[in-house]
Amino acid sequence: MGRRLSLASSDAAALPSVRKDDVLVFGSAALVGWAIARVPGVLIAVAAAATVRGVRRRRAGAVTPIVIEERFADAVGALAAAVRSGASLTQAIRYAASEAAPPVRDDLARFVERLDTGIALDHALRSWSTDRPTANVELVVGALELHRRSGGDLPAVLDQVSGTIRDRVSVTREVRSLTAQARMSAWILGLLPVGFFAFLWLTSRHDIEGALSTPVGIACVLGGLLLEFSAFVWIRKLLVVA
Repeated sequence: MGRRLSLASSDAAALPSVRKDDVLVFGSAALVGWAIARVPGVLIAVAAAATVRGVRRRRAGAVTPIVIEERFADAVGALAAAVRSGASLTQAIRYAASEAAPPVRDDLARFVERLDTGIALDHALRSWSTDRPTANVELVVGALELHRRSGGDLPAVLDQVSGTIRDRVSVTREVRSLTAQARMSAWILGLLPVGFFAFLWLTSRHDIEGALSTPVGIACVLGGLLLEFSAFVWIRKLLVVA
């Protein structure tokens, strides 16, 4: 009996939990689809809602380039702190790799693995810049190579590098906040014709069905959708930052 209860509890825990917002979204989509086109409309609306929800969840779980730059700046700060405390450059890189967050930690871990296999530090630095040809990596690699050739106050240089990256991140965030209204306008302009078409389908379905029953009408609708999608992609590309 106890075993059955434990199995039942484990099965219940394995079942995915139903979220209230998911029920609201799919229920609303089903109602709108039923009002527009009955069963086919329900299927299309539920499929569209599932696609949008999946895309939003993937975007929420993804690490944005701005976050990566912030984590890279934190790793450079940890590297500077380790060197300032008296650690060698190799030990400081190991410490920064242990303190960094992914995906920066993965890059530094590969860097440490190269050092463990006996590769010289100069070659490991060049391999790092080749594998990750970004401005931040090239800046750090240049600072480390310059220190190995000429010496100097490496912690101060790394602090300046970290500050430069953070300033760049702050500017990027400011630009994104200033272009938020334009990005919202792109979504509104892209979805407005679709909403107007749905409104006409509810109020003047006979006229819409007449337009979709001829090859010319179908071509006009497809051409309009293609133009709307092209304009949406164009506006998004104009507003891409980082």
